Amino acid sequence: MKFTFNKQFMVLMFLLLNCFAGYAANEYLLTKQITLKLTEAGTLPNKIASSEKNLVTNLKIIGEINGTDLRFIREMAGCDVEGYRTSGILSVLDLSEARFVAGGDNYYYSCYTSNDIIGKYAFCGCSSLTSVIIPSSVTEIEKYAFWGCSSLINVNISSSVTEIGEDAFEKCSSLTSVNIPSSVTEIGKDAFKDCSSLTSVNIPSSVTKIESGTFNYCIFENL
Repeated sequence: MKFTFNKQFMVLMFLLLNCFAGYAANEYLLTKQITLKLTEAGTLPNKIASSEKNLVTNLKIIGEINGTDLRFIREMAGCDVEGYRTSGILSVLDLSEARFVAGGDNYYYSCYTSNDIIGKYAFCGCSSLTSVIIPSSVTEIEKYAFWGCSSLINVNISSSVTEIGEDAFEKCSSLTSVNIPSSVTEIGKDAFKDCSSLTSVNIPSSVTKIESGTFNYCIFENL
């Protein structure tokens, strides 16, 4: 009986410690918005301590962003330069006062940033992202830019964007609605394919070209 009691007691203590550990971990999550101003592109990795990198859930960046910064953001949002899962949990990303510029490291395999463009595979596989505000300076969202962002619910496409590339938002299965600004003239092939939660899309009259398969496997209430 003594052995059984001790064993049960140890199991109980183990469960309690796990509960406390989980609570403590959640207590340390940085859920309030963190705003960082970059005076020079490529310096984001110097602004966030390695011990906090995977605890940030809400981030706003002001200033210029290059490939080095985007690689770091990707890691914070759950996907590294080779597409492998990371421990990052960045959920809300506000880039309304940021600007993409050329330079820095590759952010995904052989992909590098360009001026005022959300490049191909920019946020591909960043499954932690739920909300993204695109910089007001962006003119193009290239192919596969948000491919597989399965938790993405809201994306604010700026009024300067003229083209949404092929497969740009494919497999964004949590995306429920999209407001395409009147600046957009072209939507690429399979751009919103497999967005299985997408029920509402606003397409302005400025759009003169919608490629095949753009909305395959989507269900709409208003289109």
